[in-house]
Amino acid sequence: MGLAEKVDCKGLPRIAGLTDMPTVFIQNGFRVSFYSYDLAERMHVHVFKAGRECKVWLDDLSVAFNRGFTPHEIAEIRRMVAERRAEIVERWLEHERGAN
Repeated sequence: MGLAEKVDCKGLPRIAGLTDMPTVFIQNGFRVSFYSYDLAERMHVHVFKAGRECKVWLDDLSVAFNRGFTPHEIAEIRRMVAERRAEIVERWLEHERGAN
């Protein structure tokens, strides 16, 4: 299973040693996650693929930071996050309720 040694309640991987980083979904090789300690910030996701990472705010789909993705990949990520925004929000709120 590689880095993903554990799975969450929906069967999606969690990163070993970072149990507070639920994976919302994996699509086209992009792993979309958030950190539990980020719940105080406005809603966003971290997207990972092949050692690259970016952070996308859900409210306006702006990119907070980008470490290695091409402009074409960023456009794909933003489309993907926009299409699945309701699912991301649901998982964020679900996780937040479980943290309290």
